[in-house]
Amino acid sequence: MNDKYPAYINDNTAPPTISLRDYDDAEWADTTCVDFQPDSQRYVIVDLEQNDYIVAHIDPNDNKVLDIIFSSAKETHAKQQQQQQQ
Repeated sequence: MNDKYPAYINDNTAPPTISLRDYDDAEWADTTCVDFQPDSQRYVIVDLEQNDYIVAHIDPNDNKVLDIIFSSAKETHAKQQQQQQQ
């Protein structure tokens, strides 16, 4: 585990849950990204170099904001793909 990331809780078995605000302010935010895990229906923070390494979970209270951001990004991506095919 990288020392720059928050320590796991529950005897190092589960990543901590943080708010989007805490994530925005985290000194390690630039080496991570937000991802959605369909199996657990949770947003997580993952290490950019090791995508399977979960640094933290996002507080479910922030899900609506992330749902809007991810939905908008998916729409934009679909439009770009469509324009490239024309």
